Amino acid sequence: MVLSSRLIVAAGLGVVGAGLLSAPIQGQQDGAVRKTSAGASQWTPGTAPVLGTIDLDAVFQSYEKVKYANEEFKAAMVAKRGELAKLQNDMAQEAEVLQRYAPGQEEYKKQEFKLTEMKARLEATREQAEREFQDREAQAMANLYNEVTEVAKRIAKARKMTYVMKVTNQTPNGTNPQTVMAAMANPMIYFDTANDITQDVIHNLNRTYKESGGQIVKEAPAAGAAGALPAGGAPPTPAAAAGAAKAAVR
Repeated sequence: MVLSSRLIVAAGLGVVGAGLLSAPIQGQQDGAVRKTSAGASQWTPGTAPVLGTIDLDAVFQSYEKVKYANEEFKAAMVAKRGELAKLQNDMAQEAEVLQRYAPGQEEYKKQEFKLTEMKARLEATREQAEREFQDREAQAMANLYNEVTEVAKRIAKARKMTYVMKVTNQTPNGTNPQTVMAAMANPMIYFDTANDITQDVIHNLNRTYKESGGQIVKEAPAAGAAGALPAGGAPPTPAAAAGAAKAAVR
């Protein structure tokens, strides 16, 4: 397709016009950019980046306050599960009573109505328990996360770090898909462990927690010892325990 000379000239004039229009705008933008503060005429030099890293999963797994919060969370779940189990047992007993009457009898209707009320109370208690555990988990995780990040910030500043990135120090294991997914989600392929502040954060969190009188979870007796508890450790965070809250209260 051949363009006419008139169209080429028109297009050229359009480009020239656009340049004339953009020139003062560009000048205005440059001027506005320079005026970042009173009396400033140029950019203030930024701080050279110094990167640090932290493995938050490792921090939460080793923070004594998190371990104790897990135990409290599990104990509350067990207590609520016992409460719901009692309601279910009461319903089972009333259902046996219902079998003594024939449908249509006045006693049958009364017993059936009683069972309906008990079922509604059971469902309401279960739903309330789920909401309470979700709220409790969210609040606990918010508080713990704020504590961890505050300590991380102080350590980063002390070590002259300008950025701290979240990483995982866990080595992917083909037999554990979770470790593989964690590695794939890691934003950094390589980082210098000399700039990793994970252990510094854990040390300072636990030191402060113990000095403030925080309670420590006692280790379970070794297998085979008198009074030994069943095997099975606490989940790493309240979030992990809360993931089973719904199942626990059913």
